[in-house]
Amino acid sequence: NLPQIRADLRDPDIVELAQGFGGTVILHSKPRVGTLRYAATKAGIPTLTLEAGGPMQLELNEVKQGVKGIESLLGYLGMTRRARFWGNPEPVYYRSTWVRADSGGILFADVSLGATVRKGDLLGTITDPMSNEHASLYAPYTGRIIGMARNQVVMPGFAAFHVGIQTDEAPTDEAENAVTKDAEATASDEAYIDGISEE
Repeated sequence: NLPQIRADLRDPDIVELAQGFGGTVILHSKPRVGTLRYAATKAGIPTLTLEAGGPMQLELNEVKQGVKGIESLLGYLGMTRRARFWGNPEPVYYRSTWVRADSGGILFADVSLGATVRKGDLLGTITDPMSNEHASLYAPYTGRIIGMARNQVVMPGFAAFHVGIQTDEAPTDEAENAVTKDAEATASDEAYIDGISEE
């Protein structure tokens, strides 16, 4: 994952917390049942999650970025004497979608994490090691790669590239209903890819 804040942007208190993190991508997502974020939110505690890096490994650059974000937030909230705002503001993504493998084989990415893509851009290729046949994956929307599987063996339906989609429309309950099914369908894939992903 590209370092990103997962936050329910329908809640003004959570929006304020997310903005205090400085140069970190913000992705709108409702908390899922069974997560700490869900339990805290139900208890009336504004909560968000910072996700960064890959599964089952400690990536120091991502850890350092998380620490900088926390320091920025503490200054933003007036909890430390010295205000600290780290990095340039990053985009807020109210929508996102996973691009899935439509065949099995070995995935080779043609884009990197954080890359900006346009609708129709080639994201990667899946090669069948037995037949040497190739299947290409293309961006269904213009957006940014905020998460992706590493080059690896994939099965049909595997979530390979997570595309953040910028929109001027703030989330509403009605808009949530339009994307809830897709979000729920990808939740298990995200957990599998990210290992420790909240989503």
